[in-house]
Amino acid sequence: MKTIFITYNPSSEFERTLAIRLHTIGAATGFKMYLPDRFNSDRILDDETKNRISKADYVVMFSTSQLSSTVKQEIEFAFSVLNDRSKIVVIYDKNRGKNLKGDITAHFTPIYVDQFERSQDKVLGKIINTIQSKEISAQNRQIVKLTKEKENSQALAALFGIGLGLLILGSASSSK
Repeated sequence: MKTIFITYNPSSEFERTLAIRLHTIGAATGFKMYLPDRFNSDRILDDETKNRISKADYVVMFSTSQLSSTVKQEIEFAFSVLNDRSKIVVIYDKNRGKNLKGDITAHFTPIYVDQFERSQDKVLGKIINTIQSKEISAQNRQIVKLTKEKENSQALAALFGIGLGLLILGSASSSK
């Protein structure tokens, strides 16, 4: 079961609502979901939120308003833990465009959605599908890697078998 941490700017009720809905949809489709601990702190990255990010396989962030320092800290911490920008997804409103600039943009993969889409569930489904397709792609790469490793092992075993056969033939002919 994959784990997803969803974050949002504390001052944006719209982002908070989307995060909670994505949390519900993700849990219903088999993901383990986490939200930041905004009760104890909405101004700094607290230890509980760090713990939740550390447990996550993916981090999803809604960025439709100005980036708060807390969310910036969460993204930077997530990148230090995951060290893979494809596992950190930032959702932008396609009508407003990117609102994150600078070095931080190297830490995540952007997705653009239309906040005026009639069905928010469609938008949230797109996010879940993006994560699932990344998972399938990673699993396919792992299968290819394991197949190559198995082929290499079989080739090595065959080479050792030939060497052992030559050794046996050599010792049999030298004992005569």
